[in-house]
Amino acid sequence: MSRTISRHSATSMAGFLPRVTSVLMRPWVLALLWLMVLGYAVRFALFKLPAPPEFTDFNHFYVGALSLRLGSDPYTVKFDALAHSLGLDIGVNHISNQPPAFLLCFEPLTRLGPPAAYWTWTGISLISLVSALGLLLVSETSLAPKQMLLFCGLMFIYPPTYELLFFANTQNVVLLLIVVAMCCLRRGWNCGAGLSLAMAITLRAYPWPLAVYLVCRRQWRAVRWMVIGGALIGALTIWSIGPAHFLSFFDTWGFTTNRMFLAHPDDISLNAFVSRRFWPEGSASLSRNTETLRKAAVAAVELAVFVLTIAATIGFKPDRGWRSLSLWLVAMILLSPTAHGHYLVLLSVPFAAIAEAARQREVAPRVIYAAIISYLLAFSNYPLSFLRHYHWDSGALFHIATEYCFAAAAFAYLAAYWFADTRREPAAGARISEISAAAIPAVAAHRR
Repeated sequence: MSRTISRHSATSMAGFLPRVTSVLMRPWVLALLWLMVLGYAVRFALFKLPAPPEFTDFNHFYVGALSLRLGSDPYTVKFDALAHSLGLDIGVNHISNQPPAFLLCFEPLTRLGPPAAYWTWTGISLISLVSALGLLLVSETSLAPKQMLLFCGLMFIYPPTYELLFFANTQNVVLLLIVVAMCCLRRGWNCGAGLSLAMAITLRAYPWPLAVYLVCRRQWRAVRWMVIGGALIGALTIWSIGPAHFLSFFDTWGFTTNRMFLAHPDDISLNAFVSRRFWPEGSASLSRNTETLRKAAVAAVELAVFVLTIAATIGFKPDRGWRSLSLWLVAMILLSPTAHGHYLVLLSVPFAAIAEAARQREVAPRVIYAAIISYLLAFSNYPLSFLRHYHWDSGALFHIATEYCFAAAAFAYLAAYWFADTRREPAAGARISEISAAAIPAVAAHRR
């Protein structure tokens, strides 16, 4: 009897998601979803988009690139006066911590005034997102048009997408470069894959774990082109800005990992999450021994995730449907020295890979449920904002709830890890089919 109940539960879980998906793909549901997306976009563009001089990451990029173009060192010389002369709010970002290659690529926008440059940059970001999703879904999946519409609609109302466009950061460009590399790798275009990843790493630095992914997968030609591309971009950058400015970037590590930034719950890196367990509320500093313990704990957790990801990539074969890459993308976010909620836009790659595997019935239900939980956790900011409005923002439970961004990343890593585990995966689809076929007579007999 217990086995019959267990099989019946498994069958119910296996059949739940297809029923929900079929409802979501009904024409009237898709129409409502895209009306919501349209209303969301209009409201955001007309009332929420913080164009200059309001604070955004764009202001920081613009002033840093302009400072570099004017011959100053944005990594050591504070550019508050320059920002003030332009009327731009840069908050507490008195120096730049962006890679030199990124500032060099951003320099052409400084030929425009801040408002024109801002709207141009926002357009580039939006085009990058649309291009990445289109290329990802059309080229790398076999989803039906309705499923693509559903996926894109859900990604456009995804809070990290809103946050990314709000702060005008760069993750959409990184996403497009990664998707281009995926398409090239699948077709054996190692030159394009290596150069695309080289550009992503030199522009933002934190995608460096993807180089380890290529090594683990023994994609030696892509690795060779990535090294060549990185060397060429680095040489061009040094030639353009000079070695002194180039080397100054590496001195900004302390600024990037400042407690002022890591203490905020929106920072979802392992560095920030572990550090917040040590830092008391307020401005009290840690003793030398406690600070050493904090750094050791951060290093231990990061090393554990890094080793676990490598072991999964090497040990779980074959790598069908970008399973290992999905895992490395989430690990890339967690291992970044600092990462924010809008980095979760990059999860569109593992979400699409899991959706494709679910369509082919080659994924375990636990993977899908973990991915859904990760997606839904990103919406937790809305009830928290409600609680803050009524000043219910005290107590341990509230502070645990503010870690929703990290929880979303953690569930994404769990889903990607299970997804990468192909040791039992070949039988997964068959197991669901066998349970579905065998459960009907078994349940009937149990009812008799």
